Amino acid sequence: MKKTITALSLVAALFTASTIPAASASPAAPELPAACAGLVTDLAGKLTKTVSSLLPLPNVGAVTPLIGDLLGLVTALQSAGCLPTPPVSVPGVPLPTKAAEYTGPVDQCLPVVLNLISSIAGLGGTVLGAASGALPDVGKLTGLLTTLLKTVSDLLSKCGLPAPPGGLPTLPGLPLPVQNS
Repeated sequence: MKKTITALSLVAALFTASTIPAASASPAAPELPAACAGLVTDLAGKLTKTVSSLLPLPNVGAVTPLIGDLLGLVTALQSAGCLPTPPVSVPGVPLPTKAAEYTGPVDQCLPVVLNLISSIAGLGGTVLGAASGALPDVGKLTGLLTTLLKTVSDLLSKCGLPAPPGGLPTLPGLPLPVQNS
């Protein structure tokens, strides 16, 4: 009887020792869909075209379609499961069709996604407001582009997206580091 209790104690101790490290290990970061890297590269390319179309002299005609392209890429990133989709409480608002569900850190990423959409919309409002003939204020455009590029940099780091080859574009004279975890 003493041998049985000792053997069971030993088995229980070994079982406990083997399961504790596994239980305390942090879960692996979720695997991003394969399409994310290509979409981030496309986003960086559109941002580069946007910056070069607006600075040093704004070309409103060239940048106007890029605003829609940027918003389309955000939707494509959400549909591919690379970014979370903001919750919508307004009935009748179409949600992007999802090929995959986002599994990353929603609490860190969702505010950045909302800031990105807001930054693109703000830039679009300024550009489209100037489409009536007057050139937009270059100082205001520089501020909006600075905010947009910082938001995209935050998007890469907080949402776990890969940095695009060559990094993100920078404004003339304002290097922005790409931070990716």
